[in-house]
Amino acid sequence: MTRIPAAARRARPSCRSGAGAAVPGAGRVRREERGASALEMALYMPLLLVMIFLAVQFALMYLGNQAADAAARQAARVARNGGGEPAALAEAESGALRYAAQVGSGVLLDVHVEVTRVDGETISATVTGRSQAVVPGFPGTRITRRIQGPIEQFLADTR
Repeated sequence: MTRIPAAARRARPSCRSGAGAAVPGAGRVRREERGASALEMALYMPLLLVMIFLAVQFALMYLGNQAADAAARQAARVARNGGGEPAALAEAESGALRYAAQVGSGVLLDVHVEVTRVDGETISATVTGRSQAVVPGFPGTRITRRIQGPIEQFLADTR
């Protein structure tokens, strides 16, 4: 086995391919740069985590908003089809609470439903709640959705 002198080993190009392959010492880290990657990671990681938490929080707010909107539409539909009678309003409120619990499970919390008759021809259904919070201890965003529509009335054919 022949020994290669140290000077010849340093002068020989590395066996790596790509950019910097022929540059001697391209794969080495200088002594004063050791630990720079760990320091950069320690500086950027909190920012990255905050961005991830914000993205998840906005997604939960969006889903909670959609669940509240669906529950308000369901309550308005039941109350409008019931003619705006007090029994129909009570059924619309209880049905919307069940619907919000089913559709908004885990994304819409502390749900409150209010269905009222605005005037002689209009129903208003309001669903309020709170979105799920990503970080424990921070309250979720308050969500309010209101749907209004005319009371359904049967008009006999006069022909």
